[in-house]
Amino acid sequence: MSPRTRLLLRAARCYSEVRAHAEAARCYDLLGWRWSAADAYQRAGDLEHAARTYRLAGHPEQAARCYRLLGRPDLAARCWQERGRRLEAAWELLLTGETGAARRLLAAAARDPGTAVGHGPQQLRLELARALADRLGGGSAEPLLALLPRIEHRLPTPAARTERRLLLEWGVEAADRVERFDWGARLFRAAYDGQDAGEVLPRWRDWAADRLGSTAWLPADPAEPTAGVPQAGGP
Repeated sequence: MSPRTRLLLRAARCYSEVRAHAEAARCYDLLGWRWSAADAYQRAGDLEHAARTYRLAGHPEQAARCYRLLGRPDLAARCWQERGRRLEAAWELLLTGETGAARRLLAAAARDPGTAVGHGPQQLRLELARALADRLGGGSAEPLLALLPRIEHRLPTPAARTERRLLLEWGVEAADRVERFDWGARLFRAAYDGQDAGEVLPRWRDWAADRLGSTAWLPADPAEPTAGVPQAGGP
């Protein structure tokens, strides 16, 4: 490691410790550490720089999430398309109501190797996207609701971490779109009981506070000092 690299890395860590995340991001940028830079930009609230840097780093999921928060679904979809991920690009467009463009991408995605054969998580997400497109086009919610038990069953099973995260995110979003918040909670519970408890709990809490107005009934965070103490209002 060169002296310049050591100094920049030390500076980045010092800036991070005092929550000067924008300065830390610039240090990581100079180092060429794009993932660390993007994460620091996001912590600083600079979603535009974060999205651009995640995109350059080859992390379309994080880049798309930033663009979505910026109100740029077109760029979110493009991040996935650049990686040949047409199913994910179609989903981004569905969330903004662009069902025509989304359906065209879904038709193409159905021929992709990951979704054309088998019954894995990608195939399940393709079915979910089609069901949501039909619902947004004025169709029945029943086909979409029929998929939620299958997603619940699939979430705790072994699969790639990114795939589990996407399946949970899509399932909860679909349940929200038909105002079945009970199903959203069930999907979070299934994911929490699987392999991703530490990652799922903060997202579950944010969702419950936003959709249900309470988090009192959720599992306690083991990292909190009050963990293990019964919470008022729990089931």
